[in-house]
Amino acid sequence: MADELLSLVLDGRKRATAGLAEGEIPAVGEHWIMTDGEGRERAVLRTREIRVGRLDSVDDAFAWDEGEGDRSRDYWLREHRAFFRRTADRALTEQEVDALQVVFERFDLVWPPER
Repeated sequence: MADELLSLVLDGRKRATAGLAEGEIPAVGEHWIMTDGEGRERAVLRTREIRVGRLDSVDDAFAWDEGEGDRSRDYWLREHRAFFRRTADRALTEQEVDALQVVFERFDLVWPPER
């Protein structure tokens, strides 16, 4: 999965990501390193925008910017609901999954230069 996501970033299709709001929330302007499936550093990204909200608060524009699947909100919700259910430490109802607090992050590719 890491290699597929990296490819989307390097191709310019993916400019957003989302994760559970646990621990420290990234700050706008911070840089971070994206690795491939073998842990090799492959890209430097800079956080451009952060929003924390419920999983089901995702909008069409964010789903598009995340660049996965058909880029629709419906696809995004279906896949992220399934992912968070799989990775949860207990069974979650759809209402519980939708209520999860998520960090919606948009980013820019700093290095390597865009293709």
